[in-house]
Amino acid sequence: MLAGVVADVRDRLTGHAGRANARLGFLKPPPARAGLVWIKSDAREVNGRLAAEIARGVRARCADTPLIVTFEQEHPAVLSRLKTIANLGYAYGPADRSRAARRILERFKPAHIVALGEGLRPRLAALMRVAGVACCIVHGWPAAGAGGCVGFAHTASERQAWQGHVHWDAPFCALLAAAQVEPIFQGIAGAHARALFWVTDAPPGVNTRLAQAWRASDHGARDLLFLATWVPGAQRLSAWDGDRRALAPGSVIWVDEERFWPALAASCTAIHLTAPAEPLLWAALAGGRATSASDVAGLDLPGAPPLARIAADDLMAYWAGLLAHPDRARAAADGLRRYFWQQRRCAADAAESLVARLCGH
Repeated sequence: MLAGVVADVRDRLTGHAGRANARLGFLKPPPARAGLVWIKSDAREVNGRLAAEIARGVRARCADTPLIVTFEQEHPAVLSRLKTIANLGYAYGPADRSRAARRILERFKPAHIVALGEGLRPRLAALMRVAGVACCIVHGWPAAGAGGCVGFAHTASERQAWQGHVHWDAPFCALLAAAQVEPIFQGIAGAHARALFWVTDAPPGVNTRLAQAWRASDHGARDLLFLATWVPGAQRLSAWDGDRRALAPGSVIWVDEERFWPALAASCTAIHLTAPAEPLLWAALAGGRATSASDVAGLDLPGAPPLARIAADDLMAYWAGLLAHPDRARAAADGLRRYFWQQRRCAADAAESLVARLCGH
């Protein structure tokens, strides 16, 4: 409660009274509320993106359904998506206080609530259950007091938490990943290089060791290495994007902007994962390239992803083996491509089921 009061005062003193009012449940409902769908995201950007995609699906099928999206943290990328959806209200959401939750339910009178991640918290869940509001939880664990909610599990751990009561088991984030992108780096960045390798998210210390091992290996004379953080001697990929000059074999490149992920995923000979956030994880998987991970189980992926478990210190030898045996690299890439598209189709079916439920058909 004290933290909430402090946040309210701070917001009002800094010109964010609207955010403070939303936290207390003072949100203005649309003129027509019959059949209102409230999509409630937590603070994570990935769930905000999912909220926007679900809202887009509802609007495409039900042009007249009152539709509201709330979030707990403002992300520019999410706002830009929300602004493109017709007849959509969006704002900060209420805090999980009894009065705020009761007030927002009285104002919205929602027919359906879609909670993403931790979007459905105990007090709202209890009041929602008493009011008989239908609820779906997407990419989250069962909420306390939310008995009767329909679960759409995203990860292996979420599926386990629902203990067999999950309605759909599908990674919605697979729908956000750009797939089948032209491998432009093979023709431009790698014009004079033998192969391209990408380590998506290793911490700075690991990347420094990798760069040193790279330069001491055969790769350092013939291939390109893309890393998630800057290391001494590395080039910024965004700087290369300015003139598009071919990168010299042996170059180490810092991937400093998210916009390069799809093209890299489609162009690299092999990719290595440490513990990437979901947008980066699924962007890498969408490339359908031979992919390894430091801890496959720790990625919390559904099913049995065909990923090689390789420690970061063993990467140079593993990559050399892929180049020496291209048939193995092709088989690994084909297996991952099949896995990604299977999960993407499952996610599309789950999204279709969710939208049909929200639209009443």
